[in-house]
Amino acid sequence: MHNALIKDQNGNAMTNIPTDLLRTFVTIKDLGGFTSAGEFLGRSQPAISLQIKKLEEILNTKIFLRGASLELTEDGEYLYEAARQMLEINDQIIAKVRGENVSGKVRLGIPNDFELVFLPKALRNLSRVYPNIIVEVDCEISKVILQRYQKGHYDIALAMEHAKENEDRDSRDYRLETLEWVYKDSRLINGYDDPIPLIAYPQGCVYRAIMEESLQSQRHPFRFMYTSTSLLGIFSAVEEGLGITAMARSVIPEHLKHASSSKSLPELGQVCIGLYYKERELNVASRHVLDFLRSGIANI
Repeated sequence: MHNALIKDQNGNAMTNIPTDLLRTFVTIKDLGGFTSAGEFLGRSQPAISLQIKKLEEILNTKIFLRGASLELTEDGEYLYEAARQMLEINDQIIAKVRGENVSGKVRLGIPNDFELVFLPKALRNLSRVYPNIIVEVDCEISKVILQRYQKGHYDIALAMEHAKENEDRDSRDYRLETLEWVYKDSRLINGYDDPIPLIAYPQGCVYRAIMEESLQSQRHPFRFMYTSTSLLGIFSAVEEGLGITAMARSVIPEHLKHASSSKSLPELGQVCIGLYYKERELNVASRHVLDFLRSGIANI
């Protein structure tokens, strides 16, 4: 048997990393342990351990800090991010070229704002690769979305919350957005005497809460002129000059004026737009939807 050593253009021997080793490593990290990964992948714990040993030998480095928490080394952190990307590309290539018909129904809850902004593009890209995955979308304010998610109504939820000082989840699962005041007439944001006329979603909306908190902190009078559960209703009210509202910068239509602050309006700070899902309960279809949602969030 002829064993030719594969070399690059410079004559250096090339090393390849088997994708099954990368998949095992990523699964251990995602599920938090060798035993859980073995159960998920259908392998024994010793077999899982041998795969990680083999991966470390190929890379000539340690991936895990040997301890109770299974923390990653610096090389392990880098490998994890790179391995996720490699596996996503691997799976997409196989599905597209082989014509594998990945199918299934995925229930998704999403805030009203993002139904129009990034969801159509994300789902269009998904349908090109996986035309047999059906996504059932439910749009509401984030408070309602999270309540329904906790009750098991969704496989994946996207929700908007107050930004935290320290986020400890996967960086691909959230993004921070700056809030801005949105208006039609500049006089609405530069007045000093009259109460600020506000347009908002119902109670429980993060935008509404932040507007109230910010204006109350300045002791600036305000009143709610129009409340709607519809994004188009909010836009229409602003366009008619009924008042002003607040929105994440990426969802503001180009034809509407917006500003982070004004002479009489405070800065609103940031919100966190994040994905919620239960790793152990994701099936093949929902994992693919998650990947495309992550890409959509990153490219809003």
